Amino acid sequence: MVKNNIVVDIENLSKKYKIYSKPHHRLFEWITLGKLKKHTEFWALSDVSLSVSQGECIGIIGHNGAGKSTLLKILSKALYPTHGSMKVKGNMVSLLELGTGFNPELTGLQNIFTSGKLLGFSEEYLNNKLTSILDFSELGDFIHQPVKSYSSGMYVRLAFSLYASLEPDIYVVDEALSVGDIFFQQKCFDFLQQLKANGAAIILVTHDMQSVKKYCDRVFILNNGKVTNEGNPLEMVNIFYSSSKHKLLDRKLNGEQIDLNTLKISNIDIPEESKQNIRNAVGIRRGDGKVKIIGAIICDLDGKEVKTAYTGDNIILNIFAEIEEDVADLAFTYQMADRHNTVVFGQSSYMLTKNILSASKGNIIRASFNIEMNLFQGLYTVMVGATDCQTEVSNMIYDLIEGCMTLEIMKPSWRSFHGVALMNSSFEIEGLTNISEATPNEKRQNNE
Repeated sequence: MVKNNIVVDIENLSKKYKIYSKPHHRLFEWITLGKLKKHTEFWALSDVSLSVSQGECIGIIGHNGAGKSTLLKILSKALYPTHGSMKVKGNMVSLLELGTGFNPELTGLQNIFTSGKLLGFSEEYLNNKLTSILDFSELGDFIHQPVKSYSSGMYVRLAFSLYASLEPDIYVVDEALSVGDIFFQQKCFDFLQQLKANGAAIILVTHDMQSVKKYCDRVFILNNGKVTNEGNPLEMVNIFYSSSKHKLLDRKLNGEQIDLNTLKISNIDIPEESKQNIRNAVGIRRGDGKVKIIGAIICDLDGKEVKTAYTGDNIILNIFAEIEEDVADLAFTYQMADRHNTVVFGQSSYMLTKNILSASKGNIIRASFNIEMNLFQGLYTVMVGATDCQTEVSNMIYDLIEGCMTLEIMKPSWRSFHGVALMNSSFEIEGLTNISEATPNEKRQNNE
C-alpha cells in the first residue's frame, strides 16, 4: 500500500517487561550478570504496525490491559520500545493526563510558560498564544493564584487551554476529552473538530465508542498487545462489542425475501402487502444468537411500508424475531442515529412497559413500536435488537443489527424548531398588543 502524507509511521513496535515475583530477584540477576534468570517476560506490545496521515483521525480501542497505555507512552516518548520503529514528521503534543508536570506552588500563568517550554515551545510563541489560552480557560483573575488553590475543574481547564492553544501537527489524546462538566466536554469536542478541519493528525484512545464512531476515520483494535482488526469505525466498534462478552457470530443473511408463511406465524396478523416488503434483516450484527432478528419494516398507521416521514408523523416499527433458545429475560429495542453516527433516540420495550418478556424456543414474534417521529429533517439509520432488560448498557445481547434500515424525515412545511428533536413547549408574552401572524410568503422564506 502506498503511504501518502504520513506523519506517524509505526512498524513492528514491541515492548517487553520483566516481571519479578519478588523484589530481591532483580538483585540476583544483576549480581550474576543475568546468568541467574529470576524473571518472566511479558510483552505489552507485539509487532504493532500502524500509520496516520495528515488530517486523519485514527482511533485505538481495546479492553483494559490490551496495551493502549504502553503504546501511548511510547508515542509520547515516556517509554522506549524493545524493538521496532516509530517515525514522526512534525511536532507532537500528547493530551494524556492533563496537568501532569504542573507545579502546585506556581501560579496558573507561571505553569503555562514552564509546561509550554517543556513541550518544546519557545517563550515568544507562548506569549503570542497567551491571550487565546487565557480566554479558553475562563479562569479570570485566578490565573494569578497558585495552582494548589484550584478546584479540579479549574486545574483541568488550565491544562486543556494550554494544549488547545498550541498548534502542533499531531495530537495524541486519551480520555482527556471526557473530564470536566458537560460544558467543558462540549468545548473539548468542538476543539477536536477544529483540529480535524485544520489538518492536524489525531490519535484518539478512548472507551467512548460514540466519539470513536463520530470523529475517527479508521480504527485499530488492540488485544493482548497486538492489532487484531483494522477498518471503518462502525464495523470496528461492533467487533469490539461482540468480542467483549459474546462470541462473534458470522450470521449475515443472504438478503432474500422472507417467506413468512413458512414460519408458522398464523397467530400474527400481518397485512398481505406488508408480507411482501419484509426483508431479511441485514447490517452489522452481533449477539449470542439465542434470539434471531429475521426481519423488520417501518409502516404507517395503515400498515403500508414507508421510507419517509414528516416531523410529528406516527410510524410503526415492526421487528420480527425467531427464538432459538428459551429466554427468560427479553426486551426488544431500537435506536436511531444521524449522519454523524450520533444516537439521537433509542428505547426498549422494557423502558416503555416495565415488563420483562420471556419466550420459548421456536416462537416467532412480532414486536411493534408506535413512534411519534419528532425529529428534524434528515436521513437516519435504524438499529433493531433483542437484548435483556437492562436500561443502560445491556449485559446480554441476543441479536442486534446496526444499519438495518433508513428513514428520511422530510422538510416540513413550517419549521417549528431547531436542533435534532422536538420537545413540546409553549409560549406566553405580556405587555404587547401589536402581534400579527406571518404571511404565507414569510412562512416560505422561513423554510428556505
